[in-house]
Amino acid sequence: MLRFVFGRSGCGKSSFVFNEIKKLVESGENNIILLTPEQYSLVAERRLLMDLGEDMVNCVDNSSFSRISNDVKKKYGCDTLPALSKGGKVILMCKAIDNCKDKFQLFNKKLDSLNFVSSMIEIYDEMKSCNLDSFQINELSKNIENDVLFKKLSDISLVMSSFEELINGKFNDSSNELNRIYNQIFDKNYFKDKYIFIDGFNGFVAQEYKLLELIISESKCVTITLCSDSYDNGDNFNLFAYVNNSAKIIKKIADKSNVKTEIVKLENNFRFNNDELKAVESHFFENCDRILDSNENIHIYASKNISDECDYVSREIKSLLRNGYKASEIAVITRDLNKYLSELEYSFTKYEVPYFKDERQPINSQSLVVMIEFMLRCINFSFKSDDVLSLAKTGLTDISDEDINDIENYVFLWNINGLKWTKPFNNSTKGFVNELDESDKKALDKINVTREKLIKPLIAFKSAAKSKDSREISEAIYNTLISYKADKKIKEYAIELDKNGFYTLANEQGRVWELIMNILNQLATTLGETDLKTYAQMFSLIISSEDLGSVPSGIDNVQIGQADRIRTDNPKAVFVLGANEGEFPQAVNGGGLLSESERRIMLDNDFKLYSYGEIINLQERYFAYMACSCASDKLYISYLKGNGKDYSPSEIVTDIEQKYKAFKEYDFSYFKDIDLVETDKNAFELMSERFYENTPFYSSLKEYFKNDSRYSSIEYIAQNKPLIIKDKKKAKELFGKDMYISASRIEDFYNCPFRYFCKFGLSAKKRTKAEIDPMQRGTLIHFVLEMILSDVGTKKLSTLDYAQIKELVDKYINKYFEDKMSLIKGQNKHFDYNFKRLSKLVYDVVMHLSNEFKNCDFEAKAFELSIDKDGEVKPQALPLESGGSIQIRGSIDRVDVYDFNGEKYVRVIDYKSGVKKFKLSDILDGLNLQMFVYLFALCDDKNAALNGVPAGVLYMHAARNILNFNSPIEAKNNLENKKESRFKMNGIVLSDNDNAIAKAMEHELEGKYIPVSASTKGVKGDLITLEQLGLLHKKINSLVKKMGNELQNGVIERAPIKNSTHLNTCDYCDYSDICANTKAIYNKIGANLKDEQVIESLHKEFENDAGMDNTTE
Repeated sequence: MLRFVFGRSGCGKSSFVFNEIKKLVESGENNIILLTPEQYSLVAERRLLMDLGEDMVNCVDNSSFSRISNDVKKKYGCDTLPALSKGGKVILMCKAIDNCKDKFQLFNKKLDSLNFVSSMIEIYDEMKSCNLDSFQINELSKNIENDVLFKKLSDISLVMSSFEELINGKFNDSSNELNRIYNQIFDKNYFKDKYIFIDGFNGFVAQEYKLLELIISESKCVTITLCSDSYDNGDNFNLFAYVNNSAKIIKKIADKSNVKTEIVKLENNFRFNNDELKAVESHFFENCDRILDSNENIHIYASKNISDECDYVSREIKSLLRNGYKASEIAVITRDLNKYLSELEYSFTKYEVPYFKDERQPINSQSLVVMIEFMLRCINFSFKSDDVLSLAKTGLTDISDEDINDIENYVFLWNINGLKWTKPFNNSTKGFVNELDESDKKALDKINVTREKLIKPLIAFKSAAKSKDSREISEAIYNTLISYKADKKIKEYAIELDKNGFYTLANEQGRVWELIMNILNQLATTLGETDLKTYAQMFSLIISSEDLGSVPSGIDNVQIGQADRIRTDNPKAVFVLGANEGEFPQAVNGGGLLSESERRIMLDNDFKLYSYGEIINLQERYFAYMACSCASDKLYISYLKGNGKDYSPSEIVTDIEQKYKAFKEYDFSYFKDIDLVETDKNAFELMSERFYENTPFYSSLKEYFKNDSRYSSIEYIAQNKPLIIKDKKKAKELFGKDMYISASRIEDFYNCPFRYFCKFGLSAKKRTKAEIDPMQRGTLIHFVLEMILSDVGTKKLSTLDYAQIKELVDKYINKYFEDKMSLIKGQNKHFDYNFKRLSKLVYDVVMHLSNEFKNCDFEAKAFELSIDKDGEVKPQALPLESGGSIQIRGSIDRVDVYDFNGEKYVRVIDYKSGVKKFKLSDILDGLNLQMFVYLFALCDDKNAALNGVPAGVLYMHAARNILNFNSPIEAKNNLENKKESRFKMNGIVLSDNDNAIAKAMEHELEGKYIPVSASTKGVKGDLITLEQLGLLHKKINSLVKKMGNELQNGVIERAPIKNSTHLNTCDYCDYSDICANTKAIYNKIGANLKDEQVIESLHKEFENDAGMDNTTE
């Protein structure tokens, strides 16, 4: 007998089944099967145990279609063929597609892509579940007139036929499992005399219907529950049409087997504990008048965004838990779980809501998977550094994080890539140096040990993987994993997780290892002869198709699920998320290899396929009904509110609202401050978001958290407080009591104190490559100029012609290579080329100097003159407020001397690769001080050999410029002048009564070499008197002391300078990402004064003290 049990949601269909089972067991019957969907098995098991007790529960076989399959194999035996896994199916489907590609009539693009392979597997599984094989598809398609569909079906049939040839006699495919079981037991009376109860299904696929034929024809009695109250009303667009269609098919099966059918209709609803939910269920998606006044147990929430929606759910769940609900009595249902899962997990963690998601997780982000993929990439792409380092960072080697960081920095420094990994590294860890010192050798040895640990297993893998045999490649991968000690690292990681209470994650590690070993076995047994690149592609395809199931971390958890898959266990409260138009119920979107219109044509031509079009729409409405009718006490519905169709509420919302008088929706503004607080985590986040609100509530929150270690950071950001190191002792420890710094750091500090702190306080330096950057170009030019001027002197240089100068330049460039760059020369042809192409620039620079010294009485006397405690010039020690001092060290590119009227006049020259113009007002902002610090240090040290009267500071541009001309004639006439003008120095020159010093620098004062020129109107340019230099000296010393005092007082505020020469200080800052963690950054506005205004300002500041500053400690 076949007994249908019909009833709407909550009418007690499952209770009817369990009561009938209990009666049978109590009467002595033990030949009973309860057949439920897989995801309902645990609920059914628990219910049977509660109803029957431990002694009698074994009288009932709690089963599913897959369990029946396993039982049949145990009882009747089975072939010894291995089961075809998901991964194996991917591999063989790829082979099948490849075998057929030359015969395809329609498919011709991206045949090896994961999307196409997955789509082909999906259509194959659908056809098999509908009992359609390649021959039937081919036959049925002959009547189809649509040419595109005919060709598509022909191609699908070809692939299915090829795939079946590949698996026949070798593998058992799960997509055909029920057919195989049917064929095995159709004459065995497997279900004879059994009482079969089928509960929890919404419908069945063709293979399941086929097995139901045996169940119905052989069993003593079959009871099937279906959620419907309209089985016989003939309405094909009824809410339960999808279920009714299944009932009709089952009825036909019973009639065909001459099995009597009985119908039980359950009309009384026992689920709902209030009239509101009862009304929602009984009138769902029905057009009717408003039926109830109150809605205390139904809540609709219009959310700002998904985060707000999930936080709302979390707060309400916490409220329910406080009011006596168990977490297991609450369910959260959405139509698209992928869209909500990450936000839900974050929110549940923040609000401390226990939860379980019955969803399988992809494995492509697991460390072991990532490691194998990068192992394969290392070989297939010849040791690309990104791949080698990514492999190291998986955490599955015995290489420490510190060693990985060291080798990564070295690889970045020297641009290591490819086969360079296979040879010992021999360059300095510090970049360009003359020779390796002991510390450098030690660091390099350590890096080479790390290199060996990384590369040795890969070289062995490469050698072993040369084979074209997939079995040997799989074995080589396994051996490489063992060489890296990945198995031990995974075990250690699992133990650590277990110790810290992460039991689910700990258990997952072993499952991942087992799954990967199975995948390697699948590749070994199914792929056959192949190359490593194809093997890697297959591995990636398999990984994309495999997943891991979740294991509950406890028994009392909120259930999270997707509407089309979830099976709830009589929850008291249900949250339905994402009730937006087109989202839930979900809009029908054609996908896969067959479109909706093509499916219609196939159904018209006797193809029995899954639901489509209107039926799927009905199915979606049914899923919405089931989600909104499974709660007994409370229903919460939420949707995203905004402008446009994507933010419109769906018919779930509009249907419920029309049934109530004065139905009230809620949004974020409804909840009072105290309503939003549930946990410390969420309260802290709330306080941070509303930090500016000074209401009693938020003031109380701030008071509550004021001793939290995170509070000061939030307060600092919210109030945009200037950054300061509060502990002055720590500031002194960080920067030193007696500070001894390079001159360039002064400009760093005044550019931005916070940048100075990051760079020199924290020593957070940007990584640099060993390449020809401006610094290296400058080093080469400095070296060549120093050698030439030291060798021939300024006077002789002025007598040399171009050929002689070229010979000298080539000589010293070669010497630079031999002496300074011998460690790296020849290793990189591009590197060598870049260095040598600088020769032309150096020719021009030296030629310009030759011409300059013909018109100049100053002579170059020193190069790279050291200002240091042990140098030729001793620095001043300026006293600081703390009792400490600050001294500035450095090196002057060139010092020129001129003896005049018994005095020695000195000027300092700085070679610049940039084109920045000198501006005197920059000094007031603490910028461009470096050369003035050097000049005054030289003039202050009476014991220095070149001590004298300060004659000026000049900057020489030593780099190429792009020259623009309007015509070839203009270029021919002005080229040399333009080339010369680019080297013209800028800066400042000492002014005396008759401009003797300026004339000594350039006899004719044409403004060709220095920023001073003479005309009939007089001498003009960047001139400064000795008295004014004294004021400048005072100002610079005060700025240096201010810097030292502020650093020792912990003043490290974000205050980038902004003036006419520094408009975009932040644009190229290495620390801009750190600065992003603040509300706003305010520039320190510079002086931007004319030279005469600068002098006037200095006079006012130091009107009582205009001499040279000799303040020392």
